[in-house]
Amino acid sequence: MENFQEFQNKYFKISETSPSKIILFGEHAVVDGYPAISMAIDLKTFGTIKKLDDCSENCSEKYIKIDLQDLNEKIVIDISNDEEIRNFLNLDVNNIVKNVKYVVCAIKNTIKYMINNNKNKDIKILPFELILHSETPVSCGLGSSASAVLTTIKLVSKLLNKNLNLSNSEMAEIAYSVEKEIQGRASITDTYTVSMGGILEIINNEYITDDLNLNDNLVELIQTCNFLIVYVEERNRKTAELVQEVGNNPKKEEIFSKIGEIISKLKTCKNKSEFGNLMTQNHNLLKDLNISTQKIDEVVELGSKYGLGAKLTGAGGGGCAIILLDDEELRKQELIYNLKKIDVMEIFECKMYLNK
Repeated sequence: MENFQEFQNKYFKISETSPSKIILFGEHAVVDGYPAISMAIDLKTFGTIKKLDDCSENCSEKYIKIDLQDLNEKIVIDISNDEEIRNFLNLDVNNIVKNVKYVVCAIKNTIKYMINNNKNKDIKILPFELILHSETPVSCGLGSSASAVLTTIKLVSKLLNKNLNLSNSEMAEIAYSVEKEIQGRASITDTYTVSMGGILEIINNEYITDDLNLNDNLVELIQTCNFLIVYVEERNRKTAELVQEVGNNPKKEEIFSKIGEIISKLKTCKNKSEFGNLMTQNHNLLKDLNISTQKIDEVVELGSKYGLGAKLTGAGGGGCAIILLDDEELRKQELIYNLKKIDVMEIFECKMYLNK
């Protein structure tokens, strides 16, 4: 009969979750040094990690197994000996074609961070199985990659050192290193928003702490807000193409300046109606940048009619819109009914996510 330690090693799983994110205000303008306001939302990535005991301590074959259930992507990494472990820690993840490369890179960079920052110099890399599942679709501007990366960092660090508690800023640093390694030039917006939670003001690829210098009443107001995230349609253009197109728009500076003024007004916003109105104003400026679509505009119009305001969120060219809900349940149900009539892809209700 196996003892308790053997039982625990065989069956015990560590579970973790991480939020997604949206851009509330300022997408595209943030590329040129204007502020953007991002918010973590309580649509989550769920993950489990479990030590694999398929063989004895001296077994010649040891593996890391990764399963991204929503994408039907799996990968197995050989860590059977010191040479294979070194190869993994020096792996060029861009040779991995699929989305799973973000998770592979997160595992690799977490282990290297723990070694290089004296978190665990004598770290023993164990064979394990990591499984991830997300409530949000991929590639639609909700930070699904960053959320998966953060969940992986939490799981791997806890498995390899159960007494280790990485800070939110440390996990954000690791997560950002993953996106930078894969994307080359990366923004901190997704990784830092999901890691820090709440709302962040991003300027020049840095985030401002101290509650955005917002008044306490506004922070409390946003905490009480309920939102709909509407996955309107698949994106028809890549982010890089949209950024380049916006950069060539002759009215860019004028539009960006107006978006900056909206964010300034946000900081003194006192009620939900004003907040929603600012969202719709921001969307109309994004329309002027030609990054919206006819269907997203329809969703924003419905969100303004049955809710308190709406806008696209993210790079545009399809993807998602965010709607600030009216507190009346009947208005919400009318909104959802009309959204379904125009065949949007998915609808999610969410609130701001705060780290505990």
